[in-house]
Amino acid sequence: MSNQLFAAALGISEPWYVRGVDFDAAQKSLTIDLDFTAGSRFAHPEAAGQHPVHDTEVKRYRHLNFFQHECFLQDEVLLKAAISFSVRSIPTAPPELAAGTDQPPSN
Repeated sequence: MSNQLFAAALGISEPWYVRGVDFDAAQKSLTIDLDFTAGSRFAHPEAAGQHPVHDTEVKRYRHLNFFQHECFLQDEVLLKAAISFSVRSIPTAPPELAAGTDQPPSN
């Protein structure tokens, strides 16, 4: 239930979903782990169409606070997709989240 609640609150939609939520009251932090459905295809700004993912990297974004707790979004950022027999980077995360992040991603 909490995964669905946070997905709705963040406004994310398919193929993205909330994989898990880690709330640490002692550290006053909340980490929301995001992922995308295996086999999903994504657009690339330099090539028309939807392309398969071949590589990802976990990134952690600082989000707005959740009450008095620091909030972080952690997701599998798309790195590469096959486009016309070449591999190109796809710098993306769920587009719905861009407005809520206030710092660049960190590893």
